[in-house]
Amino acid sequence: MEKVRGYARILARARVQQEASKPWFGKPYLKYGQCYGLWSYFFQLGGILGARHSSNLDAFGPAFLGAYGPPGAVSKFFTEVAKRLIADSVKDTMKFQDYVSLEFTKQVGYTGDARTYFTQHGMETLPAETAEELAWQYSESGGALGAIHPQVVRQMFFQTHTPVSKEKWQQARAAGLDIPPEQDVMSFEETEKGENEAFMLYCRECCPEFYVVLNK
Repeated sequence: MEKVRGYARILARARVQQEASKPWFGKPYLKYGQCYGLWSYFFQLGGILGARHSSNLDAFGPAFLGAYGPPGAVSKFFTEVAKRLIADSVKDTMKFQDYVSLEFTKQVGYTGDARTYFTQHGMETLPAETAEELAWQYSESGGALGAIHPQVVRQMFFQTHTPVSKEKWQQARAAGLDIPPEQDVMSFEETEKGENEAFMLYCRECCPEFYVVLNK
């Protein structure tokens, strides 16, 4: 069987290529403000789909992440990742972007307030290939969390999509965060349905052997 790269990696590449600035000289890049929204989305995406397909992880792992292994390997890996996330940082009172802020500031050694990092550095840039790789990594973490602790992902979704004041929303946009002009509040069920339909379309076309298992 020919191995697939996985939906998350292909989607990450497409989204980054779509959003990247391409200068005449030098490599394509994204601004940190763009990465904040992008990475938060991929963490949410992994969480939602991981929860949806938690009973079929041997098929979900390769189809979503391109992660292959013997039976039970994906479940074991997800369990270890989720255990670390819960122990180190993730709480159900967080928004998806709170986790992204906290995790990224750890990686870059920033010791200030993680919640304001992307607001303060929103106009700084990151190579497109790095942004793409981190999007995939956040989708992996989200997938593990959703598969093992679906209730945490659901609560984080509610925290994330509770409307904030119009003033705070506009302040965030002015700081360079890549968010739409107006808040678009959707239910968990609506979001899950839309994301899973797109994932199933990919599976049907690119890995039908997993589509048969996951499309239940």
